Amino acid sequence: MNDDPKNPPPGPEDNDPRLEQGAVSDEGIQKIHAQLLREKEEPTEGFAPIPIFMLFLFSGVIFFAGVYIAQYSGGWDPLNYDERVGVAAVTDAPAAVDPLVLGRRLYTQQCVACHGANGQGVAGVFPPLVGTSWVVGAEERLIRVLLHGLVGEIEVLGNTYNANMPAFGPNGARWNDQQIAAVATFIRQEWGNDAPAIDPETVAEVRSATAGRTSAWTNDELEPYAN
Repeated sequence: MNDDPKNPPPGPEDNDPRLEQGAVSDEGIQKIHAQLLREKEEPTEGFAPIPIFMLFLFSGVIFFAGVYIAQYSGGWDPLNYDERVGVAAVTDAPAAVDPLVLGRRLYTQQCVACHGANGQGVAGVFPPLVGTSWVVGAEERLIRVLLHGLVGEIEVLGNTYNANMPAFGPNGARWNDQQIAAVATFIRQEWGNDAPAIDPETVAEVRSATAGRTSAWTNDELEPYAN
């Protein structure tokens, strides 16, 4: 029997193979961790920068997409992608506008306040448009009035009027030739008036001949164009 306290006899735990296996395992794990630490880069804070080739790649994709959309977008017109609409319907010129329909709309918007819905005007203030040579007479005089306006005294159906009429041409509402012709045609053929229609081409000729005009016409100036 060994009673030396400095050299105790071996106990059962000293011969346990599991302890030796565990020690070996811990040592192996430490070696593996050390190897991984040597081969792996140290972690850094924040985000890793994008590789330069990826930036070029994304830029190329965006550029290609922009070119493709610009070339094949069809002008962003939804009719280009509507199967119910044929090519002819998209490319054909717009249908002609009825001058009486256009003339009535413009008259209602701009003229009815003075000349009335029935074209009778306001007694002593605004002249009537029914049965007067100012409307159903010479085309050029009427066109000049519509283009540049009218100022001063005039006589209409035996009555004198002195109200100023605004211009609807380049110095006023800026109506185009089609709009001037439409209003002129409407008042010449409405309320019992029966005068020929006025073409936009005729309006264009008068507009060109009076291109330098900046003021309204007077009765005396328009007298040569009354017939």
